[in-house]
Amino acid sequence: MIRFIPEKFQGVIFLVRRLLWLLVSVISFLLLVVGIVFPIVPQVPFLLAFLYSLSKFSPRFHKWLLNTRVYRWLKGFMNKEKEKIGMKRLSKSKVKL
Repeated sequence: MIRFIPEKFQGVIFLVRRLLWLLVSVISFLLLVVGIVFPIVPQVPFLLAFLYSLSKFSPRFHKWLLNTRVYRWLKGFMNKEKEKIGMKRLSKSKVKL
C-alpha cells in the first residue's frame, strides 16, 4: 500500500535520506580504515559500500565516479565478456589485477 506524503514533507524526507546515506558512508569508511589496520577484517566490501553510499549521497561524486578511467575500462570489459558465454582464465586474471 502506497501512502501519500504531503508536499511540505518532501524536502524533509529528501534531507533525512541524504543524511542517512552520509552516515552509512562515514561508517563504511571507518570500517574500511579498521580493515586496513587489522588484516583480519576484509576491506573490499567496506570500500564498495563506501563508494556506493557516497555516490548516493553526492550526485557530483557519482558523476565523477562514472567518468573515471577505471570505471570506463571495467564497463567496456564487462560488456565484451557479456557477449561471450563464459570468461577465460586470462580475462579473470586481468580483472583481479
